Amino acid sequence: MSDVYSTICPGCNFGCGLYIRKNADLAVDFRKSSPANAGKLCRFGVSLPRFFAPVKSTLDGKKITLDNAAKEAAKRILASKDSVAFLSSGNTTCEELLAFQKIAESYLCTGVNFEALPKDTYQTISVGIPYSEIEAAKHIVLFIDPYEQYPLIVRRLLSAKSKGAKITAVWWKDLPLADENIRPNDTSKLTLTKDSLIIADFHPFSDMEQVKNVLSLAKNSGTKITFLKPFANSTGAYILSKDAKQKSLAQLVDDINKGTIKTLFALESDPSVLIPPETLSKLTNLIIQTGQAVPAKANIVIAHEPLYKKKGTLINNEGRMQALGGSGINGLYVLGTIVGAKFDFNELHESVKKAIGITEINEFTVPKYERPGYGAIQAAPKALEAKPVLIDVYNPFTWFNLADDNDFVELNLNTVRALKLLKGGTLKIKSNGNVVEKRFKVAPVQDNILLTGNRFGIEKGIITPVEISR
Repeated sequence: MSDVYSTICPGCNFGCGLYIRKNADLAVDFRKSSPANAGKLCRFGVSLPRFFAPVKSTLDGKKITLDNAAKEAAKRILASKDSVAFLSSGNTTCEELLAFQKIAESYLCTGVNFEALPKDTYQTISVGIPYSEIEAAKHIVLFIDPYEQYPLIVRRLLSAKSKGAKITAVWWKDLPLADENIRPNDTSKLTLTKDSLIIADFHPFSDMEQVKNVLSLAKNSGTKITFLKPFANSTGAYILSKDAKQKSLAQLVDDINKGTIKTLFALESDPSVLIPPETLSKLTNLIIQTGQAVPAKANIVIAHEPLYKKKGTLINNEGRMQALGGSGINGLYVLGTIVGAKFDFNELHESVKKAIGITEINEFTVPKYERPGYGAIQAAPKALEAKPVLIDVYNPFTWFNLADDNDFVELNLNTVRALKLLKGGTLKIKSNGNVVEKRFKVAPVQDNILLTGNRFGIEKGIITPVEISR
């Protein structure tokens, strides 16, 4: 007899519905009724059995009960007083996020840098437009690589093209579905009208000047804009914490390096993906509450049910409320233990609905959201230097440290010939005193650009100057 859970893929904020069947192993089944993806899944979605690797509660590397792990975490957090930070990138339920926000008032970090943006842009960035509006658009401008980053959006783009839409890609390589390809340094060549729609993304490593730039382009032309996001409940995290005092990821890293923050409590977020290892090593206590295995070396791991077994709701990129099919509330129990109180699921659930302005959860209806206009924005995106750079194209495999078969870099034929690279050979990439050898793939990429969907451990931000050789 197997257990079947109707759930949402945690790979990104697209909100793809699926079934997880639990026997001795996990299996993924399609859920064709899902309005976000109609049963289709990307290659990360079909990799979910690997994502939900079992995890045990531990204290300094030794197995411990969930109850004792939670109590020890509470003790260390209390002892840290003013030197503790709370991090959650939005990969858990709305109800847990509300509870988390209550205990993280002293130092809340959702992983993104809202501090660098005007407040009147928050709602535009937080909630995207319905996918049906993408299909109805006449001109779509992509500041993403949909194939690599948000694959299920490709079906919507192809539907728009079948209805006559023109697609412009502002990217470092030519995209197959684009009718026009413009390089990111050449946005002056971009023609926008009120019939255009910009699709960009917003994540912990976003270049804020680039985010301001696309907001400014949309503002000046009267163009619609929508931001895609990486984690299952990114939209929920942003909406529910919009009035909370937040710190940016950069500020968190700086405070840990300075010794101001000595204890970090991460909720369903792998800090090793977001924070450099040399910074994490300076913490006295790293505490991770999670439902799946993470590679970060934590002093305390508090392990409870994975996302698909949780009771609660998520909000996808459209703003669509989605209910998970599980019944687990151990996550709320742990948070209650941390703060020394009991969180009531039903009260939190009602608070979530009130915050969104709805009376019932219906995944087939997108609630009405206010989309106030925002003021003029000054942006100064930096042009790339005329030398080789490695550009990280963040995707679900990257965010969750899951091994990906696409472990190569993309570069153009000019670079291959200049370096006299051999077919089937490797490319040496040097940066920050480190050298890696990687397989390469020839693609219609801009000169001096290396694209990768994997992290090699030599990067410094999204764009890293490198030296390359055979």
